[in-house]
Amino acid sequence: MARTKHFATKSRSGNRTDANASSSQAAGPTTTPTTRGTEGGDNTQQTNPTTSPATGGRRPRRARQAMPRVSQNKPYRYKPGTVALREIRHFQKQTNLLIPAASFIRQVRSITHALAPPQINRWTAEALVALQEAAEDYLVGLFSDSMLCAIHARRVTLMRKDFELARRLGGKGRPW
Repeated sequence: MARTKHFATKSRSGNRTDANASSSQAAGPTTTPTTRGTEGGDNTQQTNPTTSPATGGRRPRRARQAMPRVSQNKPYRYKPGTVALREIRHFQKQTNLLIPAASFIRQVRSITHALAPPQINRWTAEALVALQEAAEDYLVGLFSDSMLCAIHARRVTLMRKDFELARRLGGKGRPW
C-alpha cells in the first residue's frame, strides 16, 4: 500500500464511541504517532501532521502541567561584571592587607632560609608588616600596568605577556 498523507479533519462524535471520545478530549491534542488498523497484513505507523488546514497552519498548544513552585525558585543573578565592579569598589575602599599574614610570613621565612646566611633567621613584626605592605603595593602597581597593556592590545583578559611587558617597560624585575 502506498504511503499518503492524511490530514486530520474534525471528526463527528457520532463516529466514535462515547468512552473513546471523552478520553481523547480530556487528554488534549497529541503529537505521538498513532497506528492504524492492519489491512492486508501491512503494519506501518503513520503520524498525524502537526498543522492542519482547519487551524490555518497554527500548531496546537500543548497542555501545561502544573509544576510545583518550590522547585522553580531561582536565586537572583546579576548581569556579568556587576559583582566584579562591586568587589573592585569594596577592595579599593579597604585599607587592610589582602594577602593573609600567616602565609606571607611563612614565605618570607622560607626565602630567608634559602637565601640569607644561617645567622639571620628572625624578623620583627614591624619589618614583616612593612615588607608585606611594600609587596602588595608592588603587586597592585604591576597588575594595573599589566591591565593597561592588555587594554592597549584590545583585550580585557590579562595574560602572561602583559605582565612581562609591564615589568619590562617599568624597569622592574630581571633585565631582558
